[in-house]
Amino acid sequence: MTGKTMSELTSAEQTIRQRIHRHGKITFAEFMQIALYHPTDGYYTSERPFGADGDYYTSPAAHPAFGALFAVQLFGVWRGMGRPTDFTVVEMGAGNGILANDICAYVSDLSADFADSLRYICIDRYAPADSWQSTGEGAIHIDRLIADKLPLKGVVGCFISNELADAFPVHRFEIVNGDPREIFVSLDDSRDFVELLDTPSTPIIAQRLDALGFALENGQRGEVNPHIKSWIGEIAAALDTGIVITIDYGYEAVDLYAPERKYGTLQAYYRHTDGNSPYRRIGRQDLSAQVDFTLLQCEGRAAGLNTLAYTTQSEFLHALGIRDVMLQLRSAPISHHVRSANLMAMRQLVQPDGLGRFRVLVQEKQSGVASIEKILLDESVHKRLLAPLLSSRHMPLMEGRYPQTSWEIPSLWDESQAYRH
Repeated sequence: MTGKTMSELTSAEQTIRQRIHRHGKITFAEFMQIALYHPTDGYYTSERPFGADGDYYTSPAAHPAFGALFAVQLFGVWRGMGRPTDFTVVEMGAGNGILANDICAYVSDLSADFADSLRYICIDRYAPADSWQSTGEGAIHIDRLIADKLPLKGVVGCFISNELADAFPVHRFEIVNGDPREIFVSLDDSRDFVELLDTPSTPIIAQRLDALGFALENGQRGEVNPHIKSWIGEIAAALDTGIVITIDYGYEAVDLYAPERKYGTLQAYYRHTDGNSPYRRIGRQDLSAQVDFTLLQCEGRAAGLNTLAYTTQSEFLHALGIRDVMLQLRSAPISHHVRSANLMAMRQLVQPDGLGRFRVLVQEKQSGVASIEKILLDESVHKRLLAPLLSSRHMPLMEGRYPQTSWEIPSLWDESQAYRH
C-alpha cells in the first residue's frame, strides 16, 4: 500500500483490508464479492460508465438489432408454447435497461397478439439507484425489481440473461502435487496484497474437479463458481413452464480447464483494456471469469431444465435472421454514413473472434418444446423483419474506430428521411 493511507482507498478496498486484518486471509470469492458488490462502492453498485466511456460494452449496447432479434426469439418461444395468453419474460441482471427497452420497442412489429400477451420484468440483485434508463419506446410496460432472490413463482414464459453469470464471485485454485489448493488473498509486511495457497475453504472445489473426469496438471490454476447451482435452481423453481436463455462468455468444462488455460480465466477490465491485476483499482474495475457451461447444464438438468441448444452468439443470431435484417438495412432510405455505422455495429455482434464467440445456452422446462427448431421462425418471417437503427443509447463503434466519420456534410443527409429509430 505504498504511498496511500486508508482514507485514500475506496470503501470496498478498506472493507477487504479490514477483513484480512481480522482473519489473516480471505477467499478470492469474498474479495470479488466486495470488489463488485460493496453496498456503496462496489463496481456494480456505484455509478460506473459503460460503453464508449466505460470499461467494456455489451451486445445490447453495440446495436439494437441484438434486442430486436432477441424479441424474434421470444416471439418464437411464445408461438412454440401454443401462444399463451399470459407470457412473462424475466430478464436477470438488466442493468441500465438497454436490452429490455430494445426488446420491448420491437415486439409490436412482430405481432399485436404477442405484444398483448407479454409482461416484461427486469430483476437485479444489485443496482445503483439512478442507472435505469427508460426510453418510453414501445407499448410494453417494463416492471423493474431489486431483489436478492427471485421473488416469482409459477412463471409461464422465458428467463433471459446476458453477461450475468460471469460476474458471480468465484473460488480460485491451483493444483499442487495432484490436489487442489485454494488461492487466498492476504497482505504482506508492506500491506500489499499477496496470494496464499492453503487447504480449500469449501468442498465445492474438489467436488467440481472430481466430476470433470480428467486430471489437471500440477501448477494449473482455475476457478469454480459456487453460485451456479443456486442460481439455476432458483430459476427452475420460479419457472412453471417455458424457456431459459443464457448468453455469456465461457466454455464447456473440457475447454475451460484445458492446459492452454493453465492460468485460469479471471479477467480484470478497466477502460476497455486488460486491468492486469485484480488487486488494483478495487471497486473501480470489472472482474469476471469464464462461465462453466457444462456445470450450468448439469445443474439445470438436476433442477428440471432440459438442454435444447448450446451454440455461439453468431450462430444464434444468424438462425434468428440477422442476415435478412442487414440486407433490409442496405436498401433503407438512409445516408451512407448511417448505413455504414449500423452495418459495422451489426457485424460486431456476429464476429467469430469478438461478440460472436459468446455462448448461448437454451434450456426448457415442461414447455412442450422438444427441439430448438420448434421455437425458430421460418425465412418468410425473417424477410419481413425491419432493421432498427442505432440511437444515442448505443455505443458509436464506427466513430470510436474511425473518428473522422463522426461528422458528415449536412446537405448530403436529409434528417427528415430518417428510417426507423
